[in-house]
Formats: sequence, structure tokens, C-alpha cells
Amino acid sequence: MVSRLWKAVSLGRLRLANVDDAPAVFPLVTESMAKNFRINDVSDIGYLFDTCILSICHLDINERVVGCLVLKDYPLIPAVGPGAWEDFVYTKYKAIELNSRNTLFIHLLCWSPSYGREVVDGMLKSVLMHDHYLQYIGMIKSFINSTVLMPGQSRSEASFKRFQALERGIPGDQLPSLWIAERKDICPKLRIRRAVEEDNDDLLPIIERHSQWLRELYGDFYISELISRHPESERVQLVCEHKEVAVGVMILNTQINYEALEESFELSPFAGLRHLDMPPTSTQNDSNTSFAVGGNATCESQQGSNADLPEAIDAKSRVTWVSEDDAVKEMCRELDRSKQKQADGYSQLDILQLLEEEDDEFEYDIVNIDTDLLRLPRLFMTDDIMKKPRLSDESISKHKESGFDNKYILKDKLKTLANTVSIVSSVKPPELTRYSGRPNAFLIEVFAMQADYDERYGFEMLEAAFELFPDRDYCIMCLPSSHTCFPLLEQFTLVTPYSFRMRFMNDTLYLAHVNAIRGNPTVRRAEAYDIPNLNEVLEHAPRKLDLMALFENSLQSLTLSSYVLLNENQPIGLVVLGPLEDGSSIRTQYDLEPEARRAGTDASILACVMSPVMEPHARWYLRDVLRQTKYTSLFWVCRLFAKGDASPVRNLMSLASYMMPVRPRRAVPNNIGGKHHDNIFKDIATPFALWILERPLTSMPKVHVNNSIVVVGASRTGLAFLETLLLGPTSEYLTFTNITLVSRHGLPAVTDCMRAAEICIPRDGRYTERYIKSVPFYYYVDIMSAVVIHIDRKKKCIHLKGGGIKFYDELFITCGQQFQHPDYLKDSMELAKEVEKGKPCVRILMDNPAYLPDNVPLHPELPDNVMLINTLYQANTCLRKLMRMISSTANTSYCLSNERPVVVYGDCIEAYSCIAALLELGLTGDSIVFVEPFPPEDSSAIRVNCFNNETVDERVQTKLGKLGIRVYRQCYFNGWSECEASVDYLQLMSPTHAMHVPCFALFYFGIKAIDLNAFKAINESGLVYDGGLVVGPMFETNDPHVYGAGPCVRYSRRLYAPDRLHKYYCSEDVGEALARQLLLKLDPFMAGRTDLEELDNTHRYSSSLLAYRESRASFGSSGRLSNSAMKSRWQPVTKFESPIVQMATLPGPLYYMMLRKPGRRVPMAVQLLLPRQGHTLITNKRGNYFRLQINSLHCVESISCLSKKPFSCDNFTQLYGKHEAYFNNLLVRYNINLIDDLFDYFTKPWTAAFFQEPFTTMLNDIYEHGGNTVYDVVKTKFNEFYEGQRAESVTEELSAFIFNESCKECGQNEVLHHDADIFWKAVGGERIVFKNLTRYLHKNAVANPHYAVPDMQFI
Repeated sequence: MVSRLWKAVSLGRLRLANVDDAPAVFPLVTESMAKNFRINDVSDIGYLFDTCILSICHLDINERVVGCLVLKDYPLIPAVGPGAWEDFVYTKYKAIELNSRNTLFIHLLCWSPSYGREVVDGMLKSVLMHDHYLQYIGMIKSFINSTVLMPGQSRSEASFKRFQALERGIPGDQLPSLWIAERKDICPKLRIRRAVEEDNDDLLPIIERHSQWLRELYGDFYISELISRHPESERVQLVCEHKEVAVGVMILNTQINYEALEESFELSPFAGLRHLDMPPTSTQNDSNTSFAVGGNATCESQQGSNADLPEAIDAKSRVTWVSEDDAVKEMCRELDRSKQKQADGYSQLDILQLLEEEDDEFEYDIVNIDTDLLRLPRLFMTDDIMKKPRLSDESISKHKESGFDNKYILKDKLKTLANTVSIVSSVKPPELTRYSGRPNAFLIEVFAMQADYDERYGFEMLEAAFELFPDRDYCIMCLPSSHTCFPLLEQFTLVTPYSFRMRFMNDTLYLAHVNAIRGNPTVRRAEAYDIPNLNEVLEHAPRKLDLMALFENSLQSLTLSSYVLLNENQPIGLVVLGPLEDGSSIRTQYDLEPEARRAGTDASILACVMSPVMEPHARWYLRDVLRQTKYTSLFWVCRLFAKGDASPVRNLMSLASYMMPVRPRRAVPNNIGGKHHDNIFKDIATPFALWILERPLTSMPKVHVNNSIVVVGASRTGLAFLETLLLGPTSEYLTFTNITLVSRHGLPAVTDCMRAAEICIPRDGRYTERYIKSVPFYYYVDIMSAVVIHIDRKKKCIHLKGGGIKFYDELFITCGQQFQHPDYLKDSMELAKEVEKGKPCVRILMDNPAYLPDNVPLHPELPDNVMLINTLYQANTCLRKLMRMISSTANTSYCLSNERPVVVYGDCIEAYSCIAALLELGLTGDSIVFVEPFPPEDSSAIRVNCFNNETVDERVQTKLGKLGIRVYRQCYFNGWSECEASVDYLQLMSPTHAMHVPCFALFYFGIKAIDLNAFKAINESGLVYDGGLVVGPMFETNDPHVYGAGPCVRYSRRLYAPDRLHKYYCSEDVGEALARQLLLKLDPFMAGRTDLEELDNTHRYSSSLLAYRESRASFGSSGRLSNSAMKSRWQPVTKFESPIVQMATLPGPLYYMMLRKPGRRVPMAVQLLLPRQGHTLITNKRGNYFRLQINSLHCVESISCLSKKPFSCDNFTQLYGKHEAYFNNLLVRYNINLIDDLFDYFTKPWTAAFFQEPFTTMLNDIYEHGGNTVYDVVKTKFNEFYEGQRAESVTEELSAFIFNESCKECGQNEVLHHDADIFWKAVGGERIVFKNLTRYLHKNAVANPHYAVPDMQFI
């Protein structure tokens, strides 16, 4: 027995293990553990972490690893395949109760010798509590002389029971032994019983921990009264107790308003929650309201045609459309009255509204994650297995199509995208499906657990609940959409709401089937005899014939394989797999490992359909499919914009929400050359969204966030916010089911886009059309093509142009700024100018009876030939409209000519891109007039051209002259003259005279500001507006449920941050920071943490433009403060460090790119006069102008590039922030004239690795191992040295002289260099770089075959 020489440190928490823990775990492995688990070095542990089902670490209070447990779904017996272990264990060990659903096997168990059984049992209990269906944890010990893992601590494994192998002629103790730990021995169940009157005092504090509503409504003894005074009630009170004390309560009821549920939710997959005695019938809605349906768009129409309706209303826009203001007010009054009955804060003990009768209210609010096209298996509607026979086969319900567009089984007819104009026609309201038969469900009214007990014990109460109602198959639960998810919901299926919900508008319905709780799920290889059963299960699936043909082909194919999903031996689903095509290309262009661990282990899901009642087991089903195949990764490819065989309607998938979406990488051109690399780096013809599932993901819980999140504006900030929610680090376990994006033209992507339209829109950030189509926005987000005209903060809803209403729990305003009508807020802006000049501002005080709120008039409609272009959709529409105008007026006096030219007005890069687009359309230079209002009329504005570079501006102006384009400089818009709703000529003012310019069409790029409708909605709702929506450092407004971010917002003046506005930073960074704040609020795994003050919330988990390490956001701790606490003290605002990048095609064509550090733009002439500006590298050869600015620490700070040939903006973006020595001593080579063309220098094959995203990840690893510390030391020493020199100087001139003498080479003097070199050698910098670089080249050999790679054995 090993004696303890010191008192062990107290145990701390448990957490999931990762590869970085391998070095800390390896010292815990004893010789016996190494033999039994085949551990030779640290890499073996890392491999286990990557390929296991579940791995956890036990920590002490000092966060040191003291134990580790790694589990897989098959035993550690190399001679037995993962798919055959059940027969092997039964044959050799007679363990008949072990199966793939209730058993996991240990592949590594180690712990510190300072601890014993408490660590082992703690890890085992954590695993068993994590999965309620797990009953056994097994372990194979192959070495008969090493049966004790920790010598001298045999009691540490006391929870395991030994099973000897049975082999004729060989003693059992000479064979490998099976050790099994059972759930009942490690985490025994709590005692479940019915409540009695004496439990009243114990249960009230438990319930009141969530809400005091019941006590205020029914008094102090309502539990006792429910039991004693109402014995006739159908309520049942369950209690779980520990040590004879009630620690949990669950109140059940069988009185359910089935008709209300039928009107609000799609219940056909669940037979209407009844024992059917006749087929379901369809009934016409009693409402006389007429609905308008165009394509797949649905709205309630007004009388006659409504010109104010949006151009296109997407099918997924779950919104109420009303015709009159009175109807809106009445609806809001009803909603307000219903909300007054609710508790202070909803909790999981919410009393359902299923027993109430409410006035009909039309609203629909989508839940994105349910499938409703599979019929219920016969097993779940009869008593063949669980109970006595009740119904005949004729009681199977038939599916009735609803207005809900299912996102998981895509239908034959694709829904109209947000940018497609629909033709609206009046139809009748949808019919309701009514079901007849005995009730088949009970509901949970109240569920609560004592704070000291894990809420996961609620599963045992749910099992007992089904035993209390043996004649009912379903348990339902209704919660507010804003309610936080809790562990019990993992056992439930989220039910799809109807498009036109009349009740439960802000509620979510969950459902659990008895066989999902108590059944026996299995997976097996499909056989021909499964065809009849699968025909029945897939009766209502779209393209059933194609699916069955694919299934039959898989039975005979050598490459395809199919598996049947079963419960109680009855088919409930089907999975068809095939090898992943172009795996190397897909892995290179998406955020994945460059190669699979073994060739041929990537599978593509060709079809996957399953009954929704078994969704709680979805990840286990996919895990067991992996266990029975050679594959280790499952992929699903959804080509939403494809046609023909690649169309998504031919690729059925109902479990994608249980996989993890993958973020696409930026496009990287092939700088290496060679046909093979063209195939790897080529752009995918039809962009697609990608999902992946690997073994470790199958053990993660799936949590649904049902909060109604409404995002106004499809700006870069809004898209980055959505992308981070959907594809951030929480995407493994968190699914947002109720996100709505409200934008005038939907997402900035067009299905059939002209090349000229793409040229017309300069590119800012990463959201190209290809990138947007590769992110599953359409899968998770409801895209509404609408305009917000009012925000009702009291009712928490927004009003849309055309009469629509959308309710929200959290509203995010990210509408940005756009080019506006020339008369945008004309009167208000003129008044503001006069006030600035000294005119007194006359205002009526609000307490004066004569006070009236300011009325902001909408600007007049644009003439037919005036174009405002802000999005790709508008560019595509306007340019097509221009082509129609040219063709329709040909051979008339109003035709396009040099006398009636197309006029482009503006002093911005967008104006130059518009000219390039017009030239791309085929217009000649003499038919284009460019009016440049430069310098600006405002004498206080910066008089700098839009390029902030005189060389670029001069070359562009020269090109305009060569193309014959007429240019009017220093001319300012003063109005126009209209003729028949079209502009006949423009009125311009120059410093010396007025001008009238004839106009065939006008492209206006003048005023850029927030949309006028959004401006009115913000002001009239009472949100503070001061040149922008006023927000705090946490993006919060004066409304706790409304947030703002992006160029349309300003910080409160009390923060003194006029130079830190969002518009001065990368919009993607701002959107990601906003998403981080929301995740801290809604992520249930973060909401319960008490140590959030110590968490680092500034970590960047996705890149905006490049894989930059992090944003120096300083909102870590203040994000958890209350609103009052935040407003009571000053807080630093968020600062971001990703660069500002813009790329455009200019007339010529010339290809332009600008990259600069974030912050306010400083004129180049001013920059050159500032101290410590570093070096400027400029080349201008072969028509390629390239300017590179290096700062005082020799890091790239800004880039300007103008070339005659196209180039990748994403590549040059990766240069930002990197030291010039990265690029083969760039500065030295430039100074000795070895580089005459920087453009050519950075496009050579040897630079290819710098532009790949994994390379930036490798650099971050180097930073974490000491490199970043070296950089910080150099930067700090440099600043100290410079400030010290300034302090010792008498004058500024002397300071500059001393500094220049001491730091002749841009701040690099001998002292700084010596200190940095010593520190670099102390941390082993060269070894760190060499090791990480070698590992990177080995790992990414597919994309970098042209690099020489050292042998790994020499590292």
C-alpha cells in the first residue's frame, strides 16, 4: 500500500479534455495503465482524444489535471471489429445485457496517486449523468499480470466488477478480463413517489427558486390543497427525495386543449396526440380574412393592391401581416393582457396555457429545426411491444401539408429566395387538420429541483411519469420562447409550429414519446426485406421514389452503403452513405483538417431521414452508423443554389441540425501551378453549405435556444453576428432555432448575377457572394425581405412596411449606412447648419401642451431613371433596368447618346466602380459623364481624394481621360428637372457658375447615411439617437432588449470615445463581439457560471478578414453587470485590431486594393509628417503600383495596390501585422534593389503558405509558446526607450535628433536587439519555430508539396 506523504489538494471541477491536455495526462499513466491501454507516448493520448467518443479531465482546485477518462463505443480488443463486439462479449463473457446503446468502453483511465476512488468514481458518475441511457461502463484488461491499474490502490477500482472469459481448456484467469461498472453502483437513483400533504413546506422553496407566481396566486398551501381538496383533479404530483427529504417536484396533468394545439403546431407526425379512431379531417378556418400567397411567400393582404408591400416577401418570413392600424392595436392589446398574467420571469415550471381559450390572433413564428414529413411508425401507434393492442393499422395518420417550409427535408419546389419578386394572388386561409380519438398525451405543468441537486435527475421522474400513464404515449411541455434550456429538454423533440399560429405565439412546444424514453434503439445494415417497411415510413417524404431507388441501388453497389435506424426492432429511419468526392478540395476550402486520418474514411450522406419522435437519439444513431462502417467522418453537402442532380431536393436530410456546420475559408488562388493544385484550389462551381460529424461530437448535448432574435439589416456587421452565432465555437452543442433577418433585399446574394453588377459593388470584408452562399444562412435564419417602419418597445415587436408585425425577445439593429435620396432630411440638415452658424434653436418643451413630437417626412419617390446602388441586388436590378431603357428608347429622341449621357455623381470609390460596370455593359466613354463633387463643399472636411493616394488618383483620372469620359470637377448637386417621372437634366453648381447637364440616367453616390425608415423607427420609439443610435460599451441601448452595432451607431458621450466609433473599425469584428455578448447571455453553459469575472471574453473564435489572433476588447467583466451598474460608472469601449480593407475594379479596368490599420483615416500627407513612421516601400513596374508601409517595429501596416491584372485581395490581406523578416528579409532586399516589383514578389510560389489560413493558426501556436511574449517585450522596451529619450530632452527638436541617432534603423538599436535576442534564446525560440513549421508542412503537405520538409524524427 502506497502511503501518502502529503495531504492532497482538494478536488475541483471536471471538464472535457482536449489535445492540449495530453502532456499533462501522460505523467499520470503508470506502467500497468500503459500496457492495458497501449500508451507509449504523448501522441497516443492525443490520438485517443481526437478519435474517442468522450474524454474528460478531473482537475484540482489549482486547475491541475489529476485524472483522465477516455471512452469509445467498442472495447479495446484489436482482433474484434467495432461493429462486432456485441456478439463477442456475449459469446466470451455471457454479458447479455450489454449493447451499443447502454455501454461504453474505457480506452484510458488514469489518475494521480495522491487520490484514489473519489477521482475514479467522480469521472464515472460524470459520464453516467451525461447520458441517461448509459447503464454500463466496461474496460478490457488484456495483461493478466497487470490487473491493477495503480499499484497499491486496488480499492480505487472497487466500482468495477470482473467478468472472466469462458474458453474451453483455458482457465479464466489466464485470459483477458472484462471489468464493468454499473450505473446503480455509482449514481443510484433518487426515490420517486407521489407527493403528500406534508411535502408542502419542502416543495414551496424549491418552486419559489424559479418563480413566486404560484404562491401569490394560490397562497402558501397550494401543494397541500391540490392533494387534499381536489382529489377529483387529474393532476398528479411527483416528488423525488433523498434521505427522506423532497428535493424535486414534477406536476403532471392530462387536461389538454388539443384543439388549440392543432391550430398552432404541426401534429400530424404524432397522430394529433390521440389514439385515432378515424382518419383526420380538414376543416376550413372560420376567419374571413383573405391571405395573399405569391410563390412561397405568405402574407395577409389589404383590400385591393397595396403599393407599400415589399417587393418580395420570403416564404420563411414568419410574421403577422395586418391591414389596418386598429387591428394592429387590438392585437397588441390582447398580447399585452396575456403577458400581464405571466410571472416575473418564466422558468421551467411554467403553467401551460393549454387549458385556456383565447381570441384568435394571426401570427407565425418559425421554429427551424423540426421535420414534419415522415409518418409516425406503426410501432408508436399500437401496443405491439409496450402495451396491449388498442387500434388497427387504419389508425395511422396521414400527413397534411402545412404552410411551414421545412428546412431539413427540402421539398420538390424550392422556396423563393428573398431577392425574388413574387406575384401575389388572393387565396383562402389554410385548412386545419382535426384529429378524433382518445387523448394520448399528458403534460408537465411544473418541474423544479433543489439548487444543490442536479436537474438531470429529472429524467428519472420523467420515466416514472410514463409509468403513471400507461395508456398515453406522449409527454408534452410548453415553455416561453425566451426560456433558458435545461437538461430535461434534451429528451424532448421540438414541435414545428404552423405558419399561421393563432395561439402560443411566443411559446415553444416540446414532446417526448414513450419509446424515445424507454425504447431500445439500434442500427443495422439494410437488407432487401426492409423495402416494404421503409415504403411505409417514407410515405410522405418528398421524392420518395428517388429515395427508394437510391436505397435499392445501395443494396447492390460496391461504394454505397445503407443502414436502417430501428427502435424496438421497427424501422424508423434510413441513412445512405457514399464516399466523399473531391475530399482534398473540400477540406482545403473549408475550415477542416487538410487530410483525413486515413484515406477513404470520409463519407458523404446521400440521404438521411428519421421519424422526429426519436430525435433525442439522433446523434447516437449517427455514431452507431460510424461504428459499423470504415468511415470516421460524415459530411453533408447542401447545394442550395444548384440545379439538376445536384439540387438539394435530391439530397434528403432530416438530421443536419445534429451535425456541425463548417465555416468556408477565403478563396486562395493557385500560386504554385500544376493541374493537380488547380483541382485543389479551384473555386467550386456551385457554392454549397457543409456540415460534418465526427465521433467526439456525438457525445455533445444538443441545446436549443428558442429566443426570438431579430436582426435588422444585412450589413457586414449583421452577417458577422449571425455567422458567429451559427458557426462559432458553440455550434457543436448550441442551435438557434428562432433567428430572423429583416432586410429590404434579403441577403446580399443573387442567384443570376451580371458580371457588371459584381464590378459595381466594391468589396469590403469577407462577405463575397461565394462566401455567403457557402454559409448556411438560409438553413438557420428566416430571411425577410421587408422594411422596418416602427419599433414598439412595450409590445416587443417591430412593424414592417405593408402592415406586418414581427415579435422579438432580443432586437439587434445593424442596418449600417447607405446612399440616400438627394433630399434626405433636407430641412433638418439645413436647420442644423444654421444652428451651427449661430441661429438660436427654438424648441417647445415637452411639458408644454402645445408640444408635438418631431415629424420626420419620408423623402419623395425617386424618378424612374435615378439609381441608388447599395447592394448587389440593387446593382443587378438597376443595370438590367438601364439595359431595358437603352433598348426601349433606341431610335428615338430620348435614346442614349453623348448629348444625353449616363451621369455618375459622387466622390467615392463606389462611383468609380459604377463607371467600370457601365463600361463592362458595353457603354462607350463618350456616353458617360462623371460629376465629382471634390473638394467637398464643407470647408471643415478633409480635402483628400477617396483613394488617399495621389499616385492612384492621378492614374485613375488619366485613364478616365483616355476612355473619353467627360468629367465635371468641383460641381455640386443642386437639383434636377423632371419630365414624365424621369430626370431630364441635372442642376449643378460650381464655384463660378451654374450648369445644366442633360441626363439619360443618373447613378447617385452622394449622401450616405442611415436608412430614413430606420431613422424614423429609432427616433419615434424613444431610443436615444445622437448622430447615430446611442449605445454603451456592451452594445446596449436605453432599452435592455435592443442592441445596436455597426456604422449606424455612436457611443454615448459620457464614454468620451469619438475616435472609437464602430465605423472606424472592421465591421466583421464588431459583429463577432456583439455575438459574444449574446452568447454570454443565452448559452446555458455560461449563464450558470459564477466565475465569469475571470473569463477571457476577448478571444477571437473566427476571423473577420484574416485569422488575426484577437480583438483587444475590454468588455470582459462589465458584460455581467446590471444595466444600472454599467450606467453608473465609466467603462472603456471595445477596440479592435483587424485591418480595414477595400477592393474595387476601377475604369480601365484597373484593379485596386487598399489596406490600412483600424481607426480614423489620416491623410497620407499628414502620416508622412508624424514621428516613428517606419519605412515606405514603393514599386511601379509593368503597370503594377504597389505601396507597402512598414511601422517602427518592422511590421506591415498598410498596403495600396493598383494593377492591370486581377489579384487576390485575400492574399495581400494576410500580410498585415507580420514582420517584414517573414518575407525573406523584405526590407533588406528592397534596399539593395533586389526587388523591383512588389506585386510580382508576393505572387511567387514560395509565398503560397503565408496566404493559407492554417499558416496563421501555426503562427498563433508559436505566439502561445513564447513568440508573442518576445514581441511584447520588444514593443514595451521600444516604447520605454522612446519615452525615456523624450523625457531627457529639452526640446522636441532635440528629442527627435537623439531618437534618430539612437535608433537609426527604425527603432532598432543595439540595446533593444540585444535584450530581445537574449529573451528569444531563453525561451528556445528557434526550436519552437522549427518544430511548429515542420509540423505544419507535414500536416498540410497536400496544399504545399513544393516545400522541403525535415524528417519528423529530427525534431
